[in-house]
Amino acid sequence: MTFIEKSAWIMFFALGVSGAFYSWTVYTVSLELGETAPPNVGLIALSTIIIVAFAILGHAFAALGNPADADAPEDERDKQIAWRSGNISGYVLGIAAMFGLWHYAFLGDGHLLFHTVVIGLVLSQLAEYGLSLWFYRRGFA
Repeated sequence: MTFIEKSAWIMFFALGVSGAFYSWTVYTVSLELGETAPPNVGLIALSTIIIVAFAILGHAFAALGNPADADAPEDERDKQIAWRSGNISGYVLGIAAMFGLWHYAFLGDGHLLFHTVVIGLVLSQLAEYGLSLWFYRRGFA
């Protein structure tokens, strides 16, 4: 497994943990309030710290396994996979944003619009890393 694949696994896991933490926290706070929880900068900062911590530790351990591979440049296959997975994941973000906008247009809940876009960003990145892993495993280029 190349370092780029290891990196995708690490980031997929980091974003999954952080996104689950964010979603669960917003869900529980919303239940307690009886309405959609307002945006919370502290929660977003903590979610970002979770991603950064997992990314730093995970990439450090992955680089220890094969230091030469960690510094290798992307080849054409890597670039093609990154382009294809990034292109498709953009649709995920677009769908999430449109869902949030339509919900806001009909119900006027700006807090839910905010959280929908944040979760859309997380889902989009999860889709990008997941698709990259799938393309690497399937041999797509």
